[in-house]
Amino acid sequence: MLQLHLFNPGHEMEILCGKSHYTPPYTVQKMATDLELLPVWYGGAGSFTLVRNVRSSQFVFSLPKEFRPYLSSPMILNLMMKELYKRKKVGEKPKLPPLTSSSWGVSPRSIATFNELKQAGMDIEIPEWDEGYIKLTGRQTAAASLRRLQEIFPITPAIRIPEFFSDPDELKKFAAENTPPFVLKTPFSSSGRGLYWLPEHQPDNRAVSWINGALKKQGTVSIEPALDKVLDFAVEFYADKGEVKYVGLSIFETQNQGQFVGCMLGTQELLLQRLNEFISPEDYMFLVEQVRAVLQEQLGRSYTGFMGVDMMIYKTGDGNYAIHPFVELNLRYTIGLVAMQFSRQFMHPGSQGLLRISYYVNDMVEEHQRMQTASPLALENGKIRSGYLSLCPVASDTHYMAMVDVFE
Repeated sequence: MLQLHLFNPGHEMEILCGKSHYTPPYTVQKMATDLELLPVWYGGAGSFTLVRNVRSSQFVFSLPKEFRPYLSSPMILNLMMKELYKRKKVGEKPKLPPLTSSSWGVSPRSIATFNELKQAGMDIEIPEWDEGYIKLTGRQTAAASLRRLQEIFPITPAIRIPEFFSDPDELKKFAAENTPPFVLKTPFSSSGRGLYWLPEHQPDNRAVSWINGALKKQGTVSIEPALDKVLDFAVEFYADKGEVKYVGLSIFETQNQGQFVGCMLGTQELLLQRLNEFISPEDYMFLVEQVRAVLQEQLGRSYTGFMGVDMMIYKTGDGNYAIHPFVELNLRYTIGLVAMQFSRQFMHPGSQGLLRISYYVNDMVEEHQRMQTASPLALENGKIRSGYLSLCPVASDTHYMAMVDVFE
């Protein structure tokens, strides 16, 4: 069945709220607006992408004609609603095939959006909200998965399991009795948000303020050792009727404080070559199988869809490299999956690059035009050989950009 895609970043907070009428913070709303067309690149031919802005639909026609047969088709929400109700009023069926809803991340709010279309007359399959998603999406599930993974696959050196505290004094006691630096995390957050670095045994006033604010909003905070990171990567999976399948590898970049920057573009072979500088192909696939088995055990049959497990290569105190096999579980689509699909469908196999998600305070039109001039798009046999491309329209009110920089 063909899919109708919806980009709803920050769905973790939608899940935490648990209500369909939840209003995200302005920054999340702005990201959802500026990048609403992102599913066009991974949805696939024949599918549809739900958008609210007419310029998102117009943008597709400005792209190279070689790309268009492989893109998802934009569907403007308010126009579709009007058309559906118009046809429903006169007893006509919509001129659309049956569809399956596919949000960036399943949440009560995203389900409510699809239900509006269904009530208007669209033939669309929508998942039932499962309260179990709340537990699965929180970082407690990642911690439990790491513990289980170390039981069946002893990690050397062993990774300290994150500790969760609802009492700030107990958290401070833990920090005082263990070796810094630490990373503090809220259970629900994404893209490196909801993190706080604690370099010393005792939190200063700023850290105490962060802890108190996090506890007030989410009720608990985790703490774990901060590792000497060398490389961030993720293993992408798909869960279907209780079976978890390996999809591929993504390598990504973050800032010093964990905020997401972008994903490496290129063939899976190229990405594996980069990772194999630290872990052999055989050890990597063995690790993938162990993580897959743990996920299948943790999720059961309660979740269907894509997900990514963030991992890390880090340097130990003696200068050797080691692996953290389960930093985080993202129960949703990820930018790594977007980069993987984009590389397979639109890039020349001999090229590589970076897919970046960036925030700009100032008007981006001039900068966008400058990058287009400085690094024009070059195609070979309909595939990108090199150059710059924005994946979503850029206007005077754009602040979030999804862009690719490709080189040979």
